Order: sequence, then C-alpha cells, then structure tokens
Amino acid sequence: MPPIETDTIDAAAMADQVRAGASRRIVLPRVLRRPVRALGRLQWRLPRHAGIKAAALLFLATGVAGVASGGHGTIVLSAITSWTGFAVENVRITGQSETSEVDVLDSLALGAFPSLLTLDLDAARERVESLPWVKQAALTKLFPDTLEIAIVEREPYALWQHDQVISLVDDTGRVIVDRFGDRYAGLPRVIGKGAAEKVGDYTALVQQHPEIARRARAGVLVSGGRWTIVLDNGLQLMLPADEPERALAAIASLDREQSVLSREVAALDLRMPGQFIVRLTDEGLLARKAMLKEREKVARRGRTNT
Repeated sequence: MPPIETDTIDAAAMADQVRAGASRRIVLPRVLRRPVRALGRLQWRLPRHAGIKAAALLFLATGVAGVASGGHGTIVLSAITSWTGFAVENVRITGQSETSEVDVLDSLALGAFPSLLTLDLDAARERVESLPWVKQAALTKLFPDTLEIAIVEREPYALWQHDQVISLVDDTGRVIVDRFGDRYAGLPRVIGKGAAEKVGDYTALVQQHPEIARRARAGVLVSGGRWTIVLDNGLQLMLPADEPERALAAIASLDREQSVLSREVAALDLRMPGQFIVRLTDEGLLARKAMLKEREKVARRGRTNT
C-alpha cells in the first residue's frame, strides 16, 4: 500500500516569514499599546439609517452653499422667519393726507416673504421719504407682526413757474408735484431759473408791505439776482439787486401819498440808485398827451388875454 502524501511545512521557512512580517510591522510605544488594545476590543456600530442622514445633510449643506453663493440668503431667511411667526401682517400708517397708502406700501418693498426680522428699517425709511409729499418718516417694528409708519408731509408754500411748467414747492424750494388742483392757486408765485430756491426771500420781501402783498401776483427773478414784482393790474415793480427792501418801501410810501399803483402806470423802475423812473401804459401815454395839450391851450389863452 503506497504511502499517503501530505503537505509538509518547512519550519525554517515559516520562521523566516514571521520574522520578515515582524520587521515590517509598526511598533507602538509602550505608553500607547494598552489604549490601542482597548479600542480594538470595542464593537463599533453605525446608527440606524446613518447613510440616509449623511446624504440628506450633504444635500442640505450643498443647498445652503448654493443659496449663499447666489445671494439669496436674505430671501431664505425671510421665508423661514415668516413661517415661524414673524411675518408682517399689519402696517399702520399715520400722518399722511396727500400720500397714498398704496404708494407707501409699495415703497416698503416687502417682497414675497415679508418678515419683520429681516426688514431693513433704514432702507425702508429712505424709500418712503423718496415719495413726493413725504418730508420725514419714522418706522417702528412692533413684534411679532406689525410695522408702524409715522409720516410728516411737506407743506405747500408757493408755485414755481419754469420751462412752461408750474410746480408746487415747499418753503425750501423743493418741488413737491407738478400736478395739483386749484386749491393752491392763491399761493405766492415765483418765475424764473433759480426762483424756487429763493422763494423765501421773495415772500419775506413782499410781506413787509401788506398793501403790495395783497396785489402781488408773481415775483420774477431776473438774471438770478433781482426781483421784479408783477401786480394784479400788470404793473411791474422793478427792484434793484442791492437793498430791494428800501426800494419797495419807497414805492409803498409813494402809493400811500399819490395812489401810484392804481394809475395808468406800466412800470416803476428803481434799478438804478437814486433814480425813480415811471413808465406809463399806452392809455397813460394818451392821457398824458391829452393833458399836455389841454395845458398848452390854457397857456395860449392866458397869453392872448394878456
């Protein structure tokens, strides 16, 4: 019976392999050997659905990064805070009479997700104050869902006629609107380039003499330096650039003495210092010629009688 062949192991070769493996193995310092062996005995288990949660977290992080890089962070934050109870549900507007509430709401630019938390009050206030009639606005957040707006409107002060347009202006000369009703027709009117900015000077000038102020229909700023006041009968009071108050006081005094403003006079020219020039209307010229002829006739009769 033939002998059974078995695999034999060369003990010497095996010893050489063990020594070679040992030479390639990392040898830890003595201090770390015990902690490493303890960690090796632990049974590590991942939480249930850990892969799904990790993927969801990855997608969320990617979405946030995309929103941030696309500049939509404020929109997302507004949407979140609106959904959590800070949506702007009420807007209280006070102090306005000429300003439309719809225009105020549009100027707020609240967007699709109006959130009280993300609303920039300074930017919103500037937009409200850019409306034609609004002089000043104060915005207050009343949490959780109310925005309060207090408006101070501009006061119409005068009419400014320029480039075939008549504008309503305030006391600083700022244009309010170009379209308005007849209710402002009685306001002082100034005409000419730069006249709106000097409307306060004009009104202060004529109001010193109520009898002239009642009859004044417009103040024309000439060459940006002097005023010509046009009265209700068309009479022009041509004032100098320097000391117009003194010239207007002289006209008022002359009118009290001789009612010059109610005569056939086209203009009173006081532009030159020391000169008082009276320009008559056509009717006044005719009346003056007739008066001179009558005086000449009377003088002739007197010479003939003598």
